[in-house]
Amino acid sequence: MRNHDALTLPSLAGARAVGAGDMQREVRLAHVVDVPETPRWVTPGTFLLTTGLSWPHTGAALSAFGHDLAACDPAAVVLAVPHFFATFPPEVAAPLAARGIPTLELPYDVPFAQVVQEVHGHILREQADVLRRSERIHRALTRAALGGSVTDVAQTLADGLGCAAVVCSAAGTPLTPGPAPDAGEVLAALARPGTGPRSLAGGTLVPVVLRGAREGGVWVAGGGGRERPDGAPDDLAVRAAEHAATVVGLLLLAQRDAEVREARLGYAFVDTLLEGRFTGDPTAQERAARLGFDPDGEYAVGLLVLRDTLPLSPEGFAGRERAAQELRGVLSSLGASPLVSVNLNTVWFLLPASVPAARLWARLGWQESATAAGGMVYSRTRAGADALAQGRAEALSLAAYARPGMLRSYAEVLVPRALSGDRDAQTDLTRGLLGPLRDVRGADGLVATIRTLSETGFSQVDTAARLGIHANTLRYRMERIEALTGRPLGQPDTRALWWLALQLDALTG
Repeated sequence: MRNHDALTLPSLAGARAVGAGDMQREVRLAHVVDVPETPRWVTPGTFLLTTGLSWPHTGAALSAFGHDLAACDPAAVVLAVPHFFATFPPEVAAPLAARGIPTLELPYDVPFAQVVQEVHGHILREQADVLRRSERIHRALTRAALGGSVTDVAQTLADGLGCAAVVCSAAGTPLTPGPAPDAGEVLAALARPGTGPRSLAGGTLVPVVLRGAREGGVWVAGGGGRERPDGAPDDLAVRAAEHAATVVGLLLLAQRDAEVREARLGYAFVDTLLEGRFTGDPTAQERAARLGFDPDGEYAVGLLVLRDTLPLSPEGFAGRERAAQELRGVLSSLGASPLVSVNLNTVWFLLPASVPAARLWARLGWQESATAAGGMVYSRTRAGADALAQGRAEALSLAAYARPGMLRSYAEVLVPRALSGDRDAQTDLTRGLLGPLRDVRGADGLVATIRTLSETGFSQVDTAARLGIHANTLRYRMERIEALTGRPLGQPDTRALWWLALQLDALTG
């Protein structure tokens, strides 16, 4: 209740304002004080009714009394006249007016009991109205929670209060549409101690607290109820915003738990694929479709190796989850299903053939950084679910080559591994080049051709002479070799690779 509301009451219809005062000041109670030491019985927000019986009558004493009374910060002072005073003493009115406290004269025959009853009745009706509106908003917010969307909660709150309402993230950015305060101001307000409401940008911000951590806030603009003159948040806005913050917290908690469950289901499914245990039965097919995996598609197996050492600390586990979440987001942004799993200090994932590894790596933003969270390696692309176990083995063999800030492919590391004596790498190198030639018709001629080319330094004249074939036949065989292996023979690195593969093949021969 405000002073201007009090003056609309029947008992105060004959009241006359003496000096300037703030009619927006809040009235918390009406009280009759006609005993000595009047200021002792006055509290802030009191609508003070008095006959002036105990007031002093000399100018200096009245002025001192006025200053003492103003320091009590009453909502207004009403003096019954004429009786003990013919009019409101200016010595008392002046210090009250200086504090913005209205001074009123009321006809002496108006019963104070009627004024007190009407003021308190109005206050009780306002409080009951706040409770009714709060209950309606409470029920509406509870129903909105069933929709599972913080946007629904913010809209319901805005409709109930008749003003803008926004849900903000822990970073201060708005999660729902509508006018919102500056993110930096929200962040600073959330950082203040305590979990209670705080004034912000002409409105009220209530923190959303989950497990002791602030996960954002609910902000309502001014106008959701009556504005308190002391700058304190409006009761209705606070009640509604606090309930909305609780609902938002529960929604965020449910979403987080759902994300954890979905991630764990995804982890288990990806682990099944990488371990070669995909059965292809209807249940497995349905699960694959739900998670976005194509059993007949072409995938490379990727591996993020984090820089955190084993055993992982709590911070290391949190960092691994952040890396997995970031990777899921990047895969989704590139139009790929986020098929991800975690193990120890690594994050496994399936990379569709349609998504270049370099593009994913660039989106991840870990490249060439001394402080990167880790490095990335990936296998060759293969078709079918059955080939993923082989891709996992390839990626795992590259783990030692994963350096923070660096991207490495299986083909890129194959030669160094082969030169270091890795038998698997040597077998893969020779099989990758000679295998395609030996699997087609005319294999002996193609293998003899590439061996002779390597021995003659890729001289076509010498090779044709040694093999006793026409130059056109040699060119035809060279074109077939290039088509089958995908490597142009004119490039120096391809020739060096062929020389190494043939030397290894002769040793294992």
